[in-house]
Amino acid sequence: MFASSLYALATAATLVRASAIGSRSYAGDAVAANRLSAYDGVELVHVRRQVPDADTIHFNVLHHLSGIAPYFDSPGVGLQPQVPTGCSVEGASYLLRHGDIYANDFDYESYLEPFGSKVANYSSKTDFANFAPLSFLQSWSTPITNETEQVEKLTPTGAADAQALGRLFAKRYASLLASTSEGENVTLWAASSDRSTQTAQNFIQGLGSNTTTSLALQIIQEEEDQGADTLTPHESCDTYEGGSGSEQSAAWRKVFTAAPIARFNAAVPGFNFTETDIVAMMEFCGYEMVINNSSNFCSFDIFTPEEWLGFEYMNDIMYNYNIGYGFTASPALGTPWLSATASALGLGNGTINETTSTQSLFLSFSHREEPAFIASALGLFNDSGVTGAPINESLPTDRINYDRAWRTSRLLPFLGHVGLERLTCTNETGAQEGTYVRAIVNGAPIPLPSPCNQDGPGDSCSGADFQTFVQTRSEMYDFATACANTEGEDDISFFSNITTAMTPQQLQ
Repeated sequence: MFASSLYALATAATLVRASAIGSRSYAGDAVAANRLSAYDGVELVHVRRQVPDADTIHFNVLHHLSGIAPYFDSPGVGLQPQVPTGCSVEGASYLLRHGDIYANDFDYESYLEPFGSKVANYSSKTDFANFAPLSFLQSWSTPITNETEQVEKLTPTGAADAQALGRLFAKRYASLLASTSEGENVTLWAASSDRSTQTAQNFIQGLGSNTTTSLALQIIQEEEDQGADTLTPHESCDTYEGGSGSEQSAAWRKVFTAAPIARFNAAVPGFNFTETDIVAMMEFCGYEMVINNSSNFCSFDIFTPEEWLGFEYMNDIMYNYNIGYGFTASPALGTPWLSATASALGLGNGTINETTSTQSLFLSFSHREEPAFIASALGLFNDSGVTGAPINESLPTDRINYDRAWRTSRLLPFLGHVGLERLTCTNETGAQEGTYVRAIVNGAPIPLPSPCNQDGPGDSCSGADFQTFVQTRSEMYDFATACANTEGEDDISFFSNITTAMTPQQLQ
């Protein structure tokens, strides 16, 4: 149980997170609750600082912040997250993003720091009182006060959330943890950045609190010469460009920021609000939430729901070209994990671990880019998947496409995760007998595309079709070819090479 303001353990194994915007606290308000019902009887209820105004009572700002959203369970496509009747989970593998951080370096340098300095140096702060929703800026200062100690670093909330998610995974996959042979560790993997390793260590604390199985963590270095044998393939892909998507997203940014710029400058003309100021204010909504558990910037009195949707869409455009289907190599950066997972679950070219290991739960921690690569390798959130239309036509830069499948808020929140479950089903209760696989994104099952036929329990994919799916995707999206790499490995080997894994005690 967390004694801090982060979580309090309530009845019926329900975790409740108190919330407030400014002075308006409503910790018991169920309107904004996000229930992680996916985790079999355990509900992680984030009652998160959503102002329940009459006109916006069903709109949660924090579900539209893209890569700076506090974790929430994805709505998916409506499939039930519980294991289908007559089936059991015999193996699972997940790639998880790190937990809440104070800010990433790009957001800090491009938006947060310039806006914070601009407010601090503005000599007529009393002008903000001309527009009541912005009056708090008279005394506001940035919560990021030490770039070295905070930027790219895990917040206390991030650590607590990781522990909470670890406890939930321990409950959901208790049978997998228990099936590991006595004396054998269940190994987890993490990219070598502090935010990834610290997230994994906190997750392990939560996981270990509900299991007697021994746990260990293996650190995977983030090097450019590792090829595909890494948890950060964008770092070792020669064709990846970190700035991709900036031009396209900037075109939409100009459109959606026009209204708030005009509104704010009419009241406070001396400050001269700009496009980057608007983006900074919206980003502070997310970052202040995971730093202070509250933020005045999230108020609907400042930005309308439509403007928040514009902010979300700006990020969707950027990430489409950066790590999504608009980057043609994106699926190829996810196929090494897909192939390794298929083998680890006994459905690939190799066997589980290709050793005598009995481990059947595989959990890895990395950065915001990687869940998108895996989702694209799996063909999920794909606007062109059904129509066959060019992917970038689905994201115009002069208006929002409200029907798009590519929604990064549902894929890339802090602690966002993409996974695969291997199901074994019997016909005793009417379920189709055999082996099946289903994809899980932030707690929500999402059907895999062709050659999977959604013919299994819960629209899962048969084991045979899944093997064909993996082979087809791997042939279509080869890492070395797509990345023009001439060095490093073409596959992931660390699932079967755990010689450097350390126990929690060794990591201290």
